[in-house]
Amino acid sequence: MRINKFGARAAALVIGGTSLAWMIGLAGGATAGAATTCAATDGHQIQRIVGNGGCGAKAGPGSSAQSEDTSNQGTAIAVADKGGNANARNLQPGSSALAGATTRGNSYSVTTGPKAFSLAQARQGGTTIAIGGWGGQAIAGAAGTVCQGGFATAYDSTTGKACLHSGSIDFRN
Repeated sequence: MRINKFGARAAALVIGGTSLAWMIGLAGGATAGAATTCAATDGHQIQRIVGNGGCGAKAGPGSSAQSEDTSNQGTAIAVADKGGNANARNLQPGSSALAGATTRGNSYSVTTGPKAFSLAQARQGGTTIAIGGWGGQAIAGAAGTVCQGGFATAYDSTTGKACLHSGSIDFRN
């Protein structure tokens, strides 16, 4: 029996890199201004706009949604329902991080570069991760994954799809 080791290693690389980028984003460095943060649980919602940036969070019963814009010039939105957990974090100006989760899914969407876009849509107990870097677009959801533009990486556990795009590197499974 022959096992495709390249695919498993590439998926591990994408997941590991994505996790590392997410953790760096959580730890973050000092920022010039205060972050705009929104958090909602169990049937609540909140929106905040500060300067040219903003966040929004909406959570259905038994769900949680958290979003944060640290650039004060971008957008972070998280929406969860049916026991889902959605997390969106925008770190750079002109970027948008969107996260959605339903039916016990967990989504993580982060933008780490200017003019980036990331969208993570989790469902059926799965996990999605999307990280858009410098001018990159990362999408993870029901249709699989899409990575294009500058730096982008995405993973969807429900479909088993992952991608990584950065310069001449263009991995897709």
